[in-house]
Amino acid sequence: MKNITFFILILMIFSCKNEVKKKVQTSGESMDSTALSDERVQEKSMYVSQSTDEQTANNLKNFLSLEYLKDDLEFLQPIDRKFQFYKTDLNDDGNEEIFVRFMGPYFCGSGGCTFLLLDKYGEIITKFTVTRAPIFVEPTKTNGWSILLVRDSGVFKELSFKDGSYPNNPSILDKAPYDAPSGHAQVMFDDEGFPCQTFEF
Repeated sequence: MKNITFFILILMIFSCKNEVKKKVQTSGESMDSTALSDERVQEKSMYVSQSTDEQTANNLKNFLSLEYLKDDLEFLQPIDRKFQFYKTDLNDDGNEEIFVRFMGPYFCGSGGCTFLLLDKYGEIITKFTVTRAPIFVEPTKTNGWSILLVRDSGVFKELSFKDGSYPNNPSILDKAPYDAPSGHAQVMFDDEGFPCQTFEF
C-alpha cells in the first residue's frame, strides 16, 4: 500500500513539473512572438508611412517579377532585385499613384536610376530614366497634376504633366526657373531625412 501511495506521489510531482515546463515554454513562445511583432512595428516606424504598406509591396513584387521584369530576371543579381515605393495622390482624384524606385546597378548609372510611376491599377504612367532621388512633389499643378522637381547635373529640372505622362528623361530638360523646391513640396525617397522601406522581389 505504501509503495502504491509513493508511486502516485511521484507521478503527481512529475506531472506538475511538466505542466510548469509547458507553461514556461508557452509563455516564452508568446514573448518571442510579441517581441517579433514589436520589432516589425519599430522597423516600420523608421520609414515614411507612404512606403511601408505590405499589400502594396506584395502587389509590386508580383508585378515586377511576373510582368514588368519577367524577361530581365535571369540577368538580375540579388543587389538588383530591390526596390522602394512611395504612394501619393498627384492629381487630387482621391486615388494614390505609386512611384517605384529601382536601386541596383542594372537600373542605375552615373546619371541616375530608373523610376516608374504607376496608377492604382498598376498601369505605367511614366518610366523615368537617369533620375536621381529625392523627388519633390510641388503643390503647384499643371494640367491637374502636381509638378515634380528633380536635381540633374547640379540644377533642378521641372517635370510637368502633359498628354498623359511626365517627361521621362530629366537630363534633356531646361533648368527650372528657380533654384530650390518650395517649402511646401512633398519629398519622396529622401534617404537622409525621410527614408523609404526597401523590399526585395
